[in-house]
Amino acid sequence: MNLEQIPLPSEFLEVFKEEGINYLYPPQEKAIEKIFQGRNLVVAIPTASGKTLIAYMAILRAFTKGLKSVYIVPLRALAMEKYEELRRFEKFGMKVALAMGDYDSPAGYLQHYDVVIATSEKMDSILRHDLDYAYTLGVVVIDEIHLMGEEGRGPTLEMVISKLRTLNEEAQIIALSATIKNSEEIADWLNAEHIYSEFRPVPLKLGVYFDDTLLFSDGEEREIKRDSIGIGNLVKGAIKDGGQVLIFVNRRKSAESLAEKLGRKVERFLNEEEKIQLKNLAERIMGEEYTLYSEKLAKAVMKGVSFHHAGLSNWQRKLIEENFKRHLLKVLVATPTLAAGINLPSRVVIVRDVTRYNGFTSVHIPVMEVKQMLGRAGRPKYDRYGEGIIYARSEPRAMEYMEMYINGEVEDIKSQLSSESALRTHILALIASNMANSEEDILEFFERTFYGYQMPLQYLHKKVERIIEFLEEHEFIRRRRLILPTPLGKRTSDLYIDPYTAIIFKKCYSLPYDEFSILHAISCTPDMVPIYPKRSEMEELFSLAYSHQLALDEFEVDPTIFFGAIKTAAALLDWMNEASQDFIVRKYDIGPGDLHSRVEMADWLLYAFAELGKILKYENYREVEKLRLRMKYGVREELLPIVSIRGVGRVRARRLFDSGYKSIEKLREAKVEDLIKIPGIGKKLAEEILKQVR
Repeated sequence: MNLEQIPLPSEFLEVFKEEGINYLYPPQEKAIEKIFQGRNLVVAIPTASGKTLIAYMAILRAFTKGLKSVYIVPLRALAMEKYEELRRFEKFGMKVALAMGDYDSPAGYLQHYDVVIATSEKMDSILRHDLDYAYTLGVVVIDEIHLMGEEGRGPTLEMVISKLRTLNEEAQIIALSATIKNSEEIADWLNAEHIYSEFRPVPLKLGVYFDDTLLFSDGEEREIKRDSIGIGNLVKGAIKDGGQVLIFVNRRKSAESLAEKLGRKVERFLNEEEKIQLKNLAERIMGEEYTLYSEKLAKAVMKGVSFHHAGLSNWQRKLIEENFKRHLLKVLVATPTLAAGINLPSRVVIVRDVTRYNGFTSVHIPVMEVKQMLGRAGRPKYDRYGEGIIYARSEPRAMEYMEMYINGEVEDIKSQLSSESALRTHILALIASNMANSEEDILEFFERTFYGYQMPLQYLHKKVERIIEFLEEHEFIRRRRLILPTPLGKRTSDLYIDPYTAIIFKKCYSLPYDEFSILHAISCTPDMVPIYPKRSEMEELFSLAYSHQLALDEFEVDPTIFFGAIKTAAALLDWMNEASQDFIVRKYDIGPGDLHSRVEMADWLLYAFAELGKILKYENYREVEKLRLRMKYGVREELLPIVSIRGVGRVRARRLFDSGYKSIEKLREAKVEDLIKIPGIGKKLAEEILKQVR
């Protein structure tokens, strides 16, 4: 089907033509036909087969009809990507908004936008604050709907879909997924047309590599000598042939060491222009944001290779992704977090590790995840075909992987909504937002969920009853004729925290004010992922634990969480006492990304701690509000008046303070020539600082 045959204004279609899109793939044609008939859709097609275009067509159709859309994605990086792409239509009057983070803000302003891109957690938060927002929607796009089967995010995504369908039956649902076994079941649940296809614009060859043999599922065999790295010659062959290679490993340290080793093989294939560009990129990495990883990253990048994992800062990850997309970086060694992330296709994908540690033992990665990784092979417009390869250390293992991952079926997607932690959070939200105010209402709502579709509801009855009793016992709700939220319950739900987090806060409110104890309490909550403690650190952590009066002890929570929370609290306290990022990263053996993600979560939890403290008459809530600001900026209290000035930050704030500018009043008296004497402050920033304070 020709793009011009789509019944949309030609100027909209021109945007896609500029990208080289002139024709639709068969599954796209089928899906778009159904979209213009107003049908709900579940589109299950392989990675890189054009799912996003289908979503955009539904959004553009809605816009021409004066209807609003929401695009729900699992990750912030993905939300940013979609936001940038949809902003191309702002020149036609479309208003596009990005909604992420800040779970305690009203959603009324979003009604002024035609398209909102939101993470599933943010969408859930929006509905908790403003159910009416759901009534304004004409189209709901759900990206990666198969993530309903994931233990962590799955329940929230399922609840969001169920709420939107309950509140607004007229909204068109466009659910996008990789090829999954029971996509037809999901389509039936959503009353949607099922578009299933194994079509790929770039054909995919799947195989296993072992000893000196690369064996594909179609029987083709190639002899490739195995080197000391294991996959070095496999990578070398792809680069020599003009391709790029994406490699998945299961540990950060593996990603770093493998990238370093492969650099020696890859650098000989770089031309002079690429070497100059890579040298500039390495200098930028070293110059703009120095972290523990900067040097390692810069050394690898100089050779056309990089590693990618959650320990990197957001800026570093973005820079690496951009330069892999530009084909400047030839090899990217990543942990599986990238597999569900933004669009990064490659000529060859190698899954080196198909097992990972689950906290107790090494387990096989699900077939679905491995196929998602392999599915990134093949760059549209660049490659005639892609190669997805699993590395095996022996022939028997290779045959096992061929049967299990290459020829095997992916797992069914099963609802994860029945876990008690998910239920207590989401049942309270139903009650607090007045979507359900009786046990019958709650059960009736769950009948419309995917869980209710898959399982007989009698399995849920007792759990729901037990959760309601738990919420009543801890004063989140009260039962009269109706079940209603208490002020504590309403605020807990609005703050988007687990009720058990609020219970931990309450324990802390009865103790004397102690910064470390509060940081330990928030780090013990189910809303925080603490930094994993090492055996060698336990003695010091024990000593630290018993030098403070803590709200919880190691018998009330899992010992790993308890001591991980001690380590996390210590790192956060160092951050607020202005220890450098590099010092903290080295001391606690974590990545900059690990530190920033904990700081961001601690910022939110301290805000929630203070907000619930107001309701429960906690006398030190104002001290916690200051603690929260110190966490946000990473400074001691004395810097709070000046650190919030745009462009200053924690390092420059300390230099200003130490130079005598200890308040806004003192800064108002300053002159540009005075400020530029302070390291890190140039003329432009000095003028901006004075403009703000005056």
